[in-house]
Amino acid sequence: MEATIVLVLVLGLLFGGMTLMLASGFVSTERERARQAEERRPAEASPPAVPASAPLLFLSPRPAVPEMRFVFDDVLISRLEDHVRLEQAVVAHFVDQPSIDTLYHQTGSSFHIH
Repeated sequence: MEATIVLVLVLGLLFGGMTLMLASGFVSTERERARQAEERRPAEASPPAVPASAPLLFLSPRPAVPEMRFVFDDVLISRLEDHVRLEQAVVAHFVDQPSIDTLYHQTGSSFHIH
């Protein structure tokens, strides 16, 4: 009986400690995210630097354009469009004549990413 009580207390202490560590890690991560967001906010909100030599008459306020993080590949987009058109044609054929053969018919063209 005493061994069961000791085992329950040890497991409770172990579970409570793990829960406390998990909660502490979560709180510190959220504090770090909030700190990073506060550091980024003033940098984004600051007005653009105006050259001292240019008169304000010739400067027009422009909205900040976010920089692109990726470039669209026209070849990839055209291949995706062709693949979607091919799938639409297969589906249209299946809707007109529903059968197992038209559903699983291979068109000979498959989409691969290289």
